[in-house]
Amino acid sequence: MREGIITYKIAAHAADLAKGFPGAQLQDNAMSKARFEFRWADQFALGLDPERAEEYHDATLPKESAKVAHFCSMCGPHFCSMRITQDVREYAAKQGLAEETALQKGMEEKAVEFKRSGAQIYNKA
Repeated sequence: MREGIITYKIAAHAADLAKGFPGAQLQDNAMSKARFEFRWADQFALGLDPERAEEYHDATLPKESAKVAHFCSMCGPHFCSMRITQDVREYAAKQGLAEETALQKGMEEKAVEFKRSGAQIYNKA
């Protein structure tokens, strides 16, 4: 029964988006912002099935501290696209560069660092 209700909510939300109802887009925008800012409690609350979302989160990251962590269990702390995006923005601001220019400069610096370390994808510990 629960799956049917959630399926209905998803379909209704998709229809609201397709019809251009502003409230539907506002909800999606709020969810995107909560994701980017790692506001887990807000993500759960904005979801179509808050209880299940929290259950899934807690299945892989059960500690209470994980609800304020700036990463999720999918990519972890080192490969989080949201965190990397924020790092690029901070790097750009610190360097006084446009984000696109900072991204290019950062990639060039990482390439030099990679070559200096032996150009090995996996280094021996």
